[in-house]
Amino acid sequence: MIIRAKIKEHNEWLFWEELSEESSSNRDLSEKNITISKFPIQISSYQILSKGIFIIQAEMTFSEAGSIQAEIDSEAIVSQFIIGVNQHNKPTFSKHNIRYLPNMNEEHVVPENQRCLYILLVMTPNFYHNLVTIYNPLQDQFKQRMTQRNAVSIFNEDLPATIEMLHTIEELGKIKDKKELKQIFTNAKVLELIMYQFEQFGLAVEKDIEEIRTEDILKLEDAKKILTQQFVDPPTQRQLSKIVLLNEFKLRNGFKRYFGTTIYNFITRLRMEEAKRLILDEEKNMYEIATQVGFKHQASFTHAFKKYYGILPSDIYRSGQASH
Repeated sequence: MIIRAKIKEHNEWLFWEELSEESSSNRDLSEKNITISKFPIQISSYQILSKGIFIIQAEMTFSEAGSIQAEIDSEAIVSQFIIGVNQHNKPTFSKHNIRYLPNMNEEHVVPENQRCLYILLVMTPNFYHNLVTIYNPLQDQFKQRMTQRNAVSIFNEDLPATIEMLHTIEELGKIKDKKELKQIFTNAKVLELIMYQFEQFGLAVEKDIEEIRTEDILKLEDAKKILTQQFVDPPTQRQLSKIVLLNEFKLRNGFKRYFGTTIYNFITRLRMEEAKRLILDEEKNMYEIATQVGFKHQASFTHAFKKYYGILPSDIYRSGQASH
């Protein structure tokens, strides 16, 4: 599969890669940073190419209107995010979706004086199906419609990216592990990002996303801050609702709608990220690490870690030791 994109007006290639099927490829994960600086364009991108998947995260500024010509010469599943940012790097708008494409030849117009983050994940069908194995009515419907070999999106309109999606995208560009571990953690973050997308699509199908009142948003932000500070021994949802003065139903449902994840999954993410850091950066045994991130039993920690990252914590520890 050939995937490529260029700035049409200036014939500058943003990327040109060959993506092989996961099952037939011996390709190791490779990374590159590409910068295009030619008036009126300023683009800085980070790209990952691995077995069955290509990822690009690009920060783009166009002083004058321009267009990007993108091509894929065979079928692929594409997860795409476009995030507008202001001069303080704060998101001003965003949209995302997941699409099946039998092939692609599209032109994307970029308005003048537009600064945005562009995130594209291109996956071979085999890679996508092996990675995303959950049963979900939307996923099942998506797979059925793929067999018709017509371009189709999982959801009928693009939705705004949630805070959790933005956080996961940021983490994708910060994975510093050795090559064999980086492959595992990159795939885990890709799956996490796709799961957040499905979660939001599902909520939107059930009902239109209602506006959350400003005063409730402030309380939800307070709840998130408390959980971030106390994830090792977090308050119960009942306790948290009393602390932030928001009833349990609004707390539970508002948290999921506003942040794109459940309270339980948010705490789990914080625990797993801290556990990974402790394994790689500090010489402590698994029991000590389990205790430090809030688990009473090492077996429960090992099970949760394996479920989250797809690898045992002891395997990461051994790989980290071998790299020193």
